[in-house]
Amino acid sequence: MNSFISFFKNWGDIILSGLVAVGGIFAYFKHDKKLKEQEAKLNELQIKQFEKEEAKEKMAEMKAAIIPGHKGSARIRFVNAGKADAKNIKIEILSTKEEMSGILYTKFGPYDVINPQSHREEHLSLCEGHSKTIKLRITWDDEFQKERSVSLSVPI
Repeated sequence: MNSFISFFKNWGDIILSGLVAVGGIFAYFKHDKKLKEQEAKLNELQIKQFEKEEAKEKMAEMKAAIIPGHKGSARIRFVNAGKADAKNIKIEILSTKEEMSGILYTKFGPYDVINPQSHREEHLSLCEGHSKTIKLRITWDDEFQKERSVSLSVPI
């Protein structure tokens, strides 16, 4: 027992210092591994964000709005709110004939191209008792994908 106490008195501080140093090194490597995992996740998220932005740059975004005029006239405006050209734009009326009664129009489109932040307009004549909305499907091609489409219910 005395030999253990004397050994500990002579070597105890060195042994404890060594254990502290080993513990510190272990903690450093564990922390470093965690940081590298987080950095890899952040890089992955940044890459996904860049890919989304790149995809948005290639997309057209078609919208429609009705601009009221006076004495029963109106215009329907087809707008490209995206960042790329919309090409081969086709507009299909999804409203039934009953829903379209009271709205006089000519066929909408097709259009070859609507540039970003540009629009095309068509004229409408509105009769008494017309419906409150027009249901449309707009189909177009852009750099992102062919035959993209959106279904809209455009309020009058």
